[in-house]
Amino acid sequence: MQVGGSGNALSAGLAGIQQGEQKLTQAAQEVASANTQRPVQPNQANEKADLAKSLLDEKQGQRQVEASAKVVEAGSKMIGSLVDITV
Repeated sequence: MQVGGSGNALSAGLAGIQQGEQKLTQAAQEVASANTQRPVQPNQANEKADLAKSLLDEKQGQRQVEASAKVVEAGSKMIGSLVDITV
């Protein structure tokens, strides 16, 4: 028996989790390596913008992992329902 759609949902969900983790890891490394010395000089304005972008990327990666986990959960429930029906 081929499940089709739910198998694809699980694959897509897992791929999304992996991509989100990669984005989160990269952004976290950028935040950790940011220059945070005080006082901020005018030439450091770009560094502040880069830090803000990295923090946003971190949050996006987190949300992608959360959303993809919901996809995996829905696919898992669908497979469970199909197995219950066929038994």
